[in-house]
Amino acid sequence: MLLDALRDFEWLNEPLDVNFDEMGMRVLTHDKTDFWQSAHHKFGKDNGHFFYTRHSGNFTFLVTWKFVSDGQFDQCGVMLRIDEKNWFKASVMYDNPGQPMLGSSVTNCGYSDWAAMDIPAGVEEVSFKVKRLNGDYVIYYSLDGEIFKQIRVLHLINEQPEVKIGAYICSPRREGFEATLTQIEFL
Repeated sequence: MLLDALRDFEWLNEPLDVNFDEMGMRVLTHDKTDFWQSAHHKFGKDNGHFFYTRHSGNFTFLVTWKFVSDGQFDQCGVMLRIDEKNWFKASVMYDNPGQPMLGSSVTNCGYSDWAAMDIPAGVEEVSFKVKRLNGDYVIYYSLDGEIFKQIRVLHLINEQPEVKIGAYICSPRREGFEATLTQIEFL
């Protein structure tokens, strides 16, 4: 990962620690961080760590995370954001120790949905690709960095010409989830 490629990125909610090494950007989370909005549960969090840039028009964006975790609800993935009430995220997440899931959430007007599926235990790397085409988004994931499978197609109700796109990480139940961002780029 070239540091030059990151000069246009910034943090929403800086993490506990960030270090660079030959693998990429290692990120360590603060305690009880998350992105979630739920009127039903009367629960909202907007304090996860989001490393993003702004982009207009159509694009294809790719992020890859390396991680080892079994912390409940630890997450690392991709996020697209208009504001705190309108965003999308997809990530690896652990609901049960040793069993990772691939989860995604669309939040429109402050209401988050959730979709999830199991992925093989032992996964330690995941890539996400986001394609924007005229206000619609197609989201893909890959466990090997080569074969990408579609997760979902979505549209944000409050779509804007310029969006924030990047990588996110959070740990709703603990401090110190660590993951390494090895790839973040427009294709």
